[in-house]
Amino acid sequence: MRHGTRVGRPGHGRWRADERAGPANVNPVAAPARMAVAAPRRRARAAGPAGTWAWFAALLSLLLAGNLVTCRYLFWDAFYDLYAGRYILQHGIPRQNLITVASHGAAWEDQQWLAQVLSYATWAAGGYRLLAAGSAILVTAGFGLLALLMLRRGVPPIRAFAWTAAAYLVALGSVGIRAQSFAYPCLALVLGLLLADDRAPRLRPQTWLVIPVLTLWANLHGSVLLGAGLACLYAGYRAVKASARREYRAVPAFLAFGVAAGTAVVCTPYGTRVIQDYARFIGNPALTHTIVEWARPSPLDPYSWAFFALIPAVAIAVALGWRRGARPDPLLCGLALVLLAVAFTAVRNQQWFAFGGSLLAADTLARGNAGRAPERRQGFRRVIAGVLATLAVASAGVLALTSSQQFQSKIPARAIDVAAVLAARNPAGRILGDPWSGTAMLWLHPATIGRVGFDARMELYSASQLSAYFDFVFVRGHRWQRVTHGYGIIVASRAQDPGLAATLGRLPGWRVVYRDRTGLVLQRQAGA
Repeated sequence: MRHGTRVGRPGHGRWRADERAGPANVNPVAAPARMAVAAPRRRARAAGPAGTWAWFAALLSLLLAGNLVTCRYLFWDAFYDLYAGRYILQHGIPRQNLITVASHGAAWEDQQWLAQVLSYATWAAGGYRLLAAGSAILVTAGFGLLALLMLRRGVPPIRAFAWTAAAYLVALGSVGIRAQSFAYPCLALVLGLLLADDRAPRLRPQTWLVIPVLTLWANLHGSVLLGAGLACLYAGYRAVKASARREYRAVPAFLAFGVAAGTAVVCTPYGTRVIQDYARFIGNPALTHTIVEWARPSPLDPYSWAFFALIPAVAIAVALGWRRGARPDPLLCGLALVLLAVAFTAVRNQQWFAFGGSLLAADTLARGNAGRAPERRQGFRRVIAGVLATLAVASAGVLALTSSQQFQSKIPARAIDVAAVLAARNPAGRILGDPWSGTAMLWLHPATIGRVGFDARMELYSASQLSAYFDFVFVRGHRWQRVTHGYGIIVASRAQDPGLAATLGRLPGWRVVYRDRTGLVLQRQAGA
């Protein structure tokens, strides 16, 4: 955001040497003339385009309202973060899987351990409501920083509102309670620092703040690979650019910055071993073929509709800006293209392109229009801000009245309780749960740790184990029930996995001991 100039005031200007020397050097006749032309010592900041803070407040209200509503439900990741955070506080940083039957004893690099500890601590302080509020604030902060970055680059406030809202729509399917919520402000900070540095002839001291941000991010969520990758690419880009201009003295600083950014990824309690955790995720066919957010985006998938709508919108905006004489910022364009390529690898990566793509579109359009945009009347801005602020307050009120049962409404809570009671009667019994039951059971009933078959940590399990488990979940193939060998209790969600639940009700050798509209529990019959 560009700023204006403060008008000089008498007695606050800069004076020539003969004037500062004292009264002896001042001509009593010429002195008034010199005072009249004195240069100002300070420069003031203009208030910015009309309605800047009204639109920004309206945007924050919209984001907060949307996040507060979407955070009223707990999914796999949330239950995993909660039980893992509790486990870490009780037993320390985990090194070995002692949680589940499958892959019991295998190495466990819990890369997002800090996010889990913070999530559990938040729950311990204020329950599910505070946990949901904290997640909503983190996501709102991330997109709020994106909007501030747009405004700082001269984007008119109404367009910053629109493009940030468009970015949020792309991420809407991934903004629930999960460790990923911590990543949004981290990405916005990294982008802002890199783009600000690109305007300087040499690496600015402030740009080194990227490294502590990446180090913190490395202990919060695996998407740090993306942030570190962007920082390394930037360092290489600036080093090549400096070499081309024969500014060789600037090159070592950029190379050191790139090395530090790459090293930040392994600044965790696991050191370089954390790379093994990432390697098990990237390109895992068992995940891409069975879990929606790990699959490649498709125009037929409702979760990707906003993503595929944003791509042509960004292209059109860039073309319009270019036609009006504003070439896209080379660095910003390159970062957006990298984020787009990453987005096409998995649905869960779409939101990262939303940051880069919306920023590129807004920036290019703003420069093509010289920062001009149609203005709305002050009354209109106030009405929009007031309505959205009211919506945010109402959403906060709804969250405050949300019960624990509502937060757990996506899981078969009662069936999980029944399965835990059966397990307590038979300490040697093992429990096989579907994805909506297993991880939630580990959180709700800590005594079942070490006895539940699978949980949300899909990276821990071998390809054969995942194949057998998902064949069971989707009732796929004639040997779909082979994974049940060695288990005495099965719990499944009738609401989320109706096909599995219906088939389990007819499974020979098993007896249904509990059934309600959300789930069912089976126990192996004697001799089966």
